[in-house]
Amino acid sequence: MKQFLSFVKKEFFHIFRDRWTMIILFLLPVMMLILFGFAITNEVKNAKIGIYDPSKDAMTRAIIDKLDINEYFEVNYYLDNPDEVEKIFQKGDISLVVMFGSNFYENAMHAGDAKVMLMADGSDPNTAATLVGYATSVINAYRQETFLSAQSFKINTEVKFLYNPQMKGAYNFVPGVMGLVLML
Repeated sequence: MKQFLSFVKKEFFHIFRDRWTMIILFLLPVMMLILFGFAITNEVKNAKIGIYDPSKDAMTRAIIDKLDINEYFEVNYYLDNPDEVEKIFQKGDISLVVMFGSNFYENAMHAGDAKVMLMADGSDPNTAATLVGYATSVINAYRQETFLSAQSFKINTEVKFLYNPQMKGAYNFVPGVMGLVLML
């Protein structure tokens, strides 16, 4: 035990004597913590989204404007046909499509039930879930601020994840872990 303590003492003297070793041991981890703390985030901003709006009424335009001015979304595509959705997802140009039901305003005012479908690219489950959550909150905020007194008015939001409907994260993590294992 005495030999081990003398060895530890010798190594500490050696480490504290060398300036570069001190920098690597103490300053580098602090810099990495600060850098990665600000650089790594799970927040999604400026996600490109597409809109399919067959009714083109004032209410859907207001919701689209709310989505567009939001820092999380960037409305890039207006779709004319629901068949275009899969093609645009396959190109990789967008992460989310907001599909309004036909006669949105009339259904909201007279039937009290308007439908919106959010279709997200499920190949990245975390981003898809985050975008759906952001879009749902924007739509609900619009409903609350516009029709605060109308309790019977509802916007039913249906969510559909393409390419990974079960939202399994293993499809995302296994290739990365394989790369990490090979690197090690």
